[in-house]
Amino acid sequence: MSEELKKQVPDVSVIVPVYNAGKYLRQTMEYLVCQTMGSLELIFVDDGSTDGSPEILREYQMKYPERVFVYQTPNLGPGEARNKGIQKARGTYIGFADADDYMEYNMYEKMFEATKDGPCDMVYIPYYLVRDCKKKVMGRISQPELIDQVIFHGEVSFWTKLIHKDLLKKVGKIPEMWFEDTAYMLPVFSYAKNIVYLNEPLYYYIKREGSITNSAADQKTLDTIQAENYALEHCNPLFRQAVAARIADRILFNIQMRWMYSKEFIRHLKTLREDLLENEILKKYPIRYQKIRNYLELPEEIIPARLILPGFGIREEAVSGKKYLKQALKNTEEVVILNEDTCDLSCSEQVKTAWKEKNYEYLNHYFAVKNLYESGGIFLGEGLKIEKTLDHLRGFSSFFGFLDQKTFTDRIFGCCKGDRVVRELWKTYEKPSFYENTWLPLKHRIRNILIAYAGVPLDNQTHLHEYPCAVFDSSVFVIDSQNPMHICSHSFEHCYATPGYSVFPDTAIASLTEKKSSKDMYPQLDSELKRVTNLKNKLIRQRTELRAENKKLRREIELYKDSKSWKLTEVLRRSGRAYRKFQK
Repeated sequence: MSEELKKQVPDVSVIVPVYNAGKYLRQTMEYLVCQTMGSLELIFVDDGSTDGSPEILREYQMKYPERVFVYQTPNLGPGEARNKGIQKARGTYIGFADADDYMEYNMYEKMFEATKDGPCDMVYIPYYLVRDCKKKVMGRISQPELIDQVIFHGEVSFWTKLIHKDLLKKVGKIPEMWFEDTAYMLPVFSYAKNIVYLNEPLYYYIKREGSITNSAADQKTLDTIQAENYALEHCNPLFRQAVAARIADRILFNIQMRWMYSKEFIRHLKTLREDLLENEILKKYPIRYQKIRNYLELPEEIIPARLILPGFGIREEAVSGKKYLKQALKNTEEVVILNEDTCDLSCSEQVKTAWKEKNYEYLNHYFAVKNLYESGGIFLGEGLKIEKTLDHLRGFSSFFGFLDQKTFTDRIFGCCKGDRVVRELWKTYEKPSFYENTWLPLKHRIRNILIAYAGVPLDNQTHLHEYPCAVFDSSVFVIDSQNPMHICSHSFEHCYATPGYSVFPDTAIASLTEKKSSKDMYPQLDSELKRVTNLKNKLIRQRTELRAENKKLRREIELYKDSKSWKLTEVLRRSGRAYRKFQK
């Protein structure tokens, strides 16, 4: 770079961390080098890429030496790459971009122009979330003039901001951790005094599969706890309540979307109790506030690491040789096999009759429910294939799963000792008169109790803490449908000779459940759907317009009826009506 170029200090520096982004990097760089803003430098920090990214960066650096600057870091992560860029940046304002996204060509020009209207620490914009070739506006704020509302509602990503370099220096270095945007941006919000909100989405964030933030089952998602703690420790004390409220809101989201780690998230929420109970910002959102209070009062008890297995009518070697005994729990404390040696067959007349008539299904289910209610644990029936550890389920007081839209599975469920839902289920066995049909199958008993007592709807959806028990949709327990939180699969070969159930090989199930768009599978259906949707939208618009016209007409009529001319001619109208009536 020549001495003359060095003296030309840019108004804006844009920092782009790069790691193995060769597949998308050229597109992003084209959008950046073609920005309409003249006083702009582009700082690319190659964080130890092993693909073709370094060659692409060198190519653009040679082609645009006055605009593109390239630096290296030894694979330290995006946070440290951005720190390197901030250190090298010469601009008064600093923006950020990801190496696989794109933006409007006038994005930085518009954002910089917004800084000229007065003191400005930061310019904030909404953005487009692009997924499956569809885009949606995200990150809008209704009250951008209030810092606490920006903290609570604002998008924490780096790339929707233009930040004054002095504000970044005040907050300090970006931490080296996962979810560094949450850890860093909440303190940045809290120390900003003048935020300019430009209500125009100019950035396109491409949602790609496989990233940590997009993966619900990746254990690295727990690193969000470290990031949130960092944000609370480093924020402006004047806005600690707002930061705590935002963190609590994030925890609610994580409990729902990443329920495998819900007990860790709930434990994290409880550490914030003092910041949340009297939080004035959360109180403005009563439903969320009540959910948080409910989580804070949940007991610490978890389902014991006990496995209960059916043994009546099953060969002992078949039970003891089950593969999932080792896979089910990380540290199994006890395994109970239900059979004539471990169960009291004289405990009730129904049990005696079932033993005499070799009704092994009834015996296995009777003693499974009894054992769960009295001691807690997890029941595993026949024909299960364990995919992930069941420890993910132990944070709930009790759990069940849908078999299909109208049925709950009787092969996997569990609870803590004395759980109230399982207590009601046990009553259906303990008190035979509860049902006219003493031998009612367990899956029907579960259905009746979950609907009548727990209030669970028949919707084949996952419900976590909205009801007295957790309930999971069939993609979690029954069939692997690409759900990242799939726990186990059902095999229907041996246990279900029931009409309405079919047996498929795993490969067939995988092909049936593979995600494909309707456009790929049924072009004519997709075309018809678009036609019908357009027609529906047209009719809705017409109906809205007609309603508006009718409303306008009614207002005009009311005004006319209230006028002097209408009142003066009332006598004439009455006499005219009387004359017409006389003529008839």
